[in-house]
Amino acid sequence: MAPVSKEEINAFIMKAVQHSRYEKGMRVIQLPEVEVTARRTESKDESRLQYWANQSSDVTIHREEIEKWNPRLVADILRRVPRVHVFASGYVFIGEMGMVEGLKGLPLVLIDGIPADWPPLEKGEIPSPYQSPLERVSAQDVESIDVFKGANAAAFGVSGANGVISITTRRGIDAVRESENNRASKGHNYTTYIPLGYQKPVEFYSPKYETQEAKQSTIPDYRTTIFWKPDIVVSDTTAARFEFYTSDVPTTYSVVFEGLTNDGRIVRQVEKIRVE
Repeated sequence: MAPVSKEEINAFIMKAVQHSRYEKGMRVIQLPEVEVTARRTESKDESRLQYWANQSSDVTIHREEIEKWNPRLVADILRRVPRVHVFASGYVFIGEMGMVEGLKGLPLVLIDGIPADWPPLEKGEIPSPYQSPLERVSAQDVESIDVFKGANAAAFGVSGANGVISITTRRGIDAVRESENNRASKGHNYTTYIPLGYQKPVEFYSPKYETQEAKQSTIPDYRTTIFWKPDIVVSDTTAARFEFYTSDVPTTYSVVFEGLTNDGRIVRQVEKIRVE
């Protein structure tokens, strides 16, 4: 048996590395070491986050704080929040006191994610604090209160123009937990499906070699997904034409054609091309 040269060994090792990294779909990239110096935050049960918008609130008052204060009304809790002004009538204004104009600028109130309207008053009628939508909830039933001011309230659109007060009740949380337990108890006979909804089409990235400098670039192209184009139209009389660049790794590529015919039939074909 003839001896194996060093060049042949190196060529074999290079081929083995390429095969392991690319044809098997694996890639090893050495990243520089990163040291995290921030303090560890203690995780806690944030049941209020079942309502998606609460994660961007300016102020959050938790149940632990409410129990220390022992408030009589929900309005008493809000009086402790800077720039939240609660009047004797029960009306609330979020902002600087100099901006108050009469009783205008009432904030949006949410109770367990559901809007609670301020009561309409007849001309000359004096409101009572118990008519406020805040007092539809007992202070002892409040799990947390999230307050939105300024830019963060913009997520609610025009309704949040005067700020937002989002109240999460203990009753609402118990209902959610009970619902989750009911789903779990049903085992394999029950599933939850959340549709993705509308997704804006995005353009698939492909390199462009429009200049001589780009064509002579020494940066290697190690892409594993080469090309994707979802809007190719093929008719009975004309053939579709498309172009793409392969990567710098000589290998066999899988080409997958998928689509629908005019009468709704699904079409799928897989072919192979070899690039040396």
